Amino acid sequence: MVRITEIMSNVYQIDLEPGGFSNLVSVYAVNTGGGIIVFEGGPAVSSNDLRNALRRLPGNVTHSFITHVHIDHYGGTGSLTMLNPNVEVYVHPRGSKVLPNPDIIWAPAREAMGWLGELYGRPLEIPSRNTRETRDGDRVTIGDVTVEVMHTPGHASHHQSFIVEPWNILIVGDAAGIYIKDLDYIIPTTMEPLRFDLYVDSIKKLIARNPRYIAYTHHLLVPNATDLLNRHLGQVDAWGRAAEEAVREGLSVDDLERVLVERDQDLRRVYDRLRGMRAHYHLFKMAIDGLYKYFRDLETKRK
Repeated sequence: MVRITEIMSNVYQIDLEPGGFSNLVSVYAVNTGGGIIVFEGGPAVSSNDLRNALRRLPGNVTHSFITHVHIDHYGGTGSLTMLNPNVEVYVHPRGSKVLPNPDIIWAPAREAMGWLGELYGRPLEIPSRNTRETRDGDRVTIGDVTVEVMHTPGHASHHQSFIVEPWNILIVGDAAGIYIKDLDYIIPTTMEPLRFDLYVDSIKKLIARNPRYIAYTHHLLVPNATDLLNRHLGQVDAWGRAAEEAVREGLSVDDLERVLVERDQDLRRVYDRLRGMRAHYHLFKMAIDGLYKYFRDLETKRK
């Protein structure tokens, strides 16, 4: 049975534990007094667990907000229609066409993510009639809760983040890294297809909004949100400079990993333990690969 934690009054974290990997993917549920809002949907492999967990909460699921249509963030969202056939699913306009047609992304996602993509599974369909496209700055009030939409591209062109009031919680998706509490370390979410410049701009946009809490899909809610965002901004700036130099010097992606371990004091502190975390280290390798390819392609265009 998946873990449900009431992290503050009427706000719940559901650790889906896909494939038995705990502390990897979380969904957040908020009781609005007029129904349950679900943020993110986890991968398809966990869809039954998600549905069963939500049945244990007071109230019916009425709304869903997904940060982007990568398979670990929205793949299980279609199961919400089994709880409420009229559930409203809020998605960035660039991602809406995927919801009823998950095969658009399933094959490329499986190729990009390797064994982890196979584990997550093919996303469930979401009928177009359930889809609500967002605009940057939208504010949606449901019961006693207001959700502010912030379009935050970079990790994906269709990425969006949410501020949930009255708590001032930032649902960050993959806009600002993967936080591993046990290591107190953030893995940048710089996987392909990356726009590094937009990724940095989106972090700055989130900092300017000054959230109190940050709820990571990977994988928990923590305070000191702005401190963590500022810390991540400095980290990705350093990673970006290292990647650009590595490409210009003709180094390989494996060389870049060694350079980052040498230069990033925080990474050097946790590196050996991170290598022992199979899923997280896989994501770490994907992040380095995406960053390397971004600057390699940029260098090729300059020539």
